[in-house]
Amino acid sequence: MKPVHEFIKSIIASPRCLAIWTVIILLVPNMVLTYTENMPAVWKTVNMILPAGIYLLILSIHRRTGWITISMFPFFFFAAFQLVLLYLYGESIIAVDMYLNIVTTNMSEATELLGNLLPAIGIVVALYLPVLVWGIYAIVKKINMAGSIRKTLSLTGSILAVSGCVMAFGSMNSGVKGSFMYDVFPANVIHNMGEAINRTTHIATYPETSADYNFNARLIRKPDSREICVFVIGETSRAINWQLNGYHRATNPCLSKEPNLIFFGHAISESNTTHKSVPMLMSALNSSDFNDINYRKSILTAMKEAGYYTRFFSNQAPNKSYTEYFGNEADDTRYTDTENHPYDSELVEFVHEAVADTLHPKQFIVMHTYGSHFRYNDRYPASFSYFTPDNVTEATYADRDELINAYDNSIRFTDHVLSSVIGELKTAGCPCTMMYSSDHGEDIYDDLRHRFLHASPTPTYYQLHVAMLAWLSDEFCNLHPDMADNLRENSMRPVSPQKSMFNTAIDICGVETPVADRTKSLASGSYSFAHPVYLNDLNRAVPIEESGLKPSDLKLLSSIIDF
Repeated sequence: MKPVHEFIKSIIASPRCLAIWTVIILLVPNMVLTYTENMPAVWKTVNMILPAGIYLLILSIHRRTGWITISMFPFFFFAAFQLVLLYLYGESIIAVDMYLNIVTTNMSEATELLGNLLPAIGIVVALYLPVLVWGIYAIVKKINMAGSIRKTLSLTGSILAVSGCVMAFGSMNSGVKGSFMYDVFPANVIHNMGEAINRTTHIATYPETSADYNFNARLIRKPDSREICVFVIGETSRAINWQLNGYHRATNPCLSKEPNLIFFGHAISESNTTHKSVPMLMSALNSSDFNDINYRKSILTAMKEAGYYTRFFSNQAPNKSYTEYFGNEADDTRYTDTENHPYDSELVEFVHEAVADTLHPKQFIVMHTYGSHFRYNDRYPASFSYFTPDNVTEATYADRDELINAYDNSIRFTDHVLSSVIGELKTAGCPCTMMYSSDHGEDIYDDLRHRFLHASPTPTYYQLHVAMLAWLSDEFCNLHPDMADNLRENSMRPVSPQKSMFNTAIDICGVETPVADRTKSLASGSYSFAHPVYLNDLNRAVPIEESGLKPSDLKLLSSIIDF
């Protein structure tokens, strides 16, 4: 019997062992997806044997196994990325939106999230780095695979690949739902990467494709009468943690004292991603026509056409997204010093300057906040550590209580910021309004799924039920009592922020445009709510019950909307 070290040495020197081990570890994501994904048994089998066959065929192409192994690096990358995603969300392949999230996430946000992914990164490094090193070793030592072994690998690979194709086509012909592009890894994630590149290319051409668009908007009020509207886009703020929505904690000590504040407790977002949700909030687009975004402009342009002086204040770094392009439409576009992680309260200083500006009687201001993005305790100053302990930097199920403390503190700080904006508007002495909606919510280990964060390929109730509100000055209520009454009455009804924020703002600002839909304005007596929908990864509007929500999610949603 060989000594252990001799046995290990013989394995390392074996190109056949290198090839077989390469196939095994590349199939790890397929094994996990077979367990996590809800697909027919036949496609689970195809998802295993077809990639295995292709990998074996690739490895049998040339005798220099080390070079072939290294050349398969893209497959190692996709496998590693997929495992990190599965660690984070527990299911689903790498979606198109996941690639776009990488492109549109600023560096500080990515750095904050990276620490929470270290265990997953450690796992994939331990899995895939040794094989790559093994491949380099085989190259250096000029370890070649014998022709007979290559023929065996080629024959085995051919049998597996052909069997997989036969099963797949037979399944499709018999009516069983499934496809190569959506159910076979890594074909599905390569397809999604291609689609993400295509969408990124479209985003880059936005300034040219949208250049000629206009709203044909006009003002139906006196142009010289002073009026200010602040349109606040929140981040990662879920309604169930708002005191105004019945939460048992005092997360809204300031806003709860405002008599002219209206909270919409039945607001359901049509997307759980920032790069989709925010552009819909800022435009007349919603999930049903989102693919037209490259040819449209934002509410800032509509207000400019009507005679409003427009401003865009953001606490998020520019990232060449639709949101940045929309912000550039404003007369006054300003960003905070995002490299130094400022608090959202810095945006209030910009609002203070705007309110002091009496040269522009009509002003429309968009505020894009950082809100409650993880890490939550970085979103507020130490003086707002009301619920303690809250000094948690890593996210685990065991830390949930501290995570909730920090998250609730971030909501209290949002309460402070919005209350401060209201305070500034009260000093204007004219009709003023403030509208607020979060783009999406957040999972914080709320159930046995142990889900965390947002933007997962399949949403949850916690990511879709968002905080939304409106505030009206006394002067506005006196001038437009019907609108004030309609807003209060409609606050008890379901609402899609993506359909209603634009239309409500247009309405309360006294602007008319053929693009607006009064049936989606919460300030209108003709407001109506259609069946809730979700903008999925393919940019298709699907009924919310087809979005991937689990029965437990639908049960929670049924308490605020009727299916």
